[in-house]
Amino acid sequence: MLDYQHLLKGKRALISTGARGIGKDIALLFAHQGATVMVGGRNLPALEKTMEEIRGISPASKGYAVDLSSGEETERMARQALGDFGGVDILVNTVGVNRHSPVHQYEDALMESFLESNYKSGMRLARAFLPGMLERRDGVIINISSIHAVQTMPGYALYAGTKGAMNASARAIALDYAGKGIRVNTICPGLIFSDNMMDEINSYPEGEAREAFMRMLEAMQPLPPGKMEDVSNAALFLASPMSAYTTGQVIMVDGGASIKAH
Repeated sequence: MLDYQHLLKGKRALISTGARGIGKDIALLFAHQGATVMVGGRNLPALEKTMEEIRGISPASKGYAVDLSSGEETERMARQALGDFGGVDILVNTVGVNRHSPVHQYEDALMESFLESNYKSGMRLARAFLPGMLERRDGVIINISSIHAVQTMPGYALYAGTKGAMNASARAIALDYAGKGIRVNTICPGLIFSDNMMDEINSYPEGEAREAFMRMLEAMQPLPPGKMEDVSNAALFLASPMSAYTTGQVIMVDGGASIKAH
């Protein structure tokens, strides 16, 4: 019988970026569930504060300064994690950078940044950690993608494209390694009141502008806007033996937005 109080006991989990937001929430939950957690981040003051919280739960956990838009930095973090912990049992690719740009106006540097951060970084980390997973015949990869990979809005071509690539690759990787004890799944969050979302809300002046923006957010999905823990709980399910018979799946954590006819 599973120990539902310590579903990840003895596991080593790497959260690719978790100084703030959904990645931080996942890292804290995994630590509470018994995992030793490795967390990447480029916001160093926030990363250090997060790691203080995590080490209070899981003392051996460690943070890594990394900018996932740099392939060299991503691969350096992977080498450091392997050197420090000998392997990774659970990889969670959480990074998601976004900036609106019509396709006829995007610059090559912006496209490369999106590709490296949102797509290539996860592939690089999978390449680094899959050999150990194969040797142990045990491993989990979870991609935090986006509803925009499935159902998007104007102005999101670069973001939706890179997140769609993440979804498609996850299905193929799941097929490649299903017979070797490795499961690969994807979570597509919809509107989540994450740290970044709250930053955007607070960028509107108090009064009618902010209230109008909030009304628009409330109307986007049948359920109320989600919380970070809604994504973290789905990640825990996929990381743990509770989902032992689940691979290659895209789980929409979107309050029903993807089934709503707008």
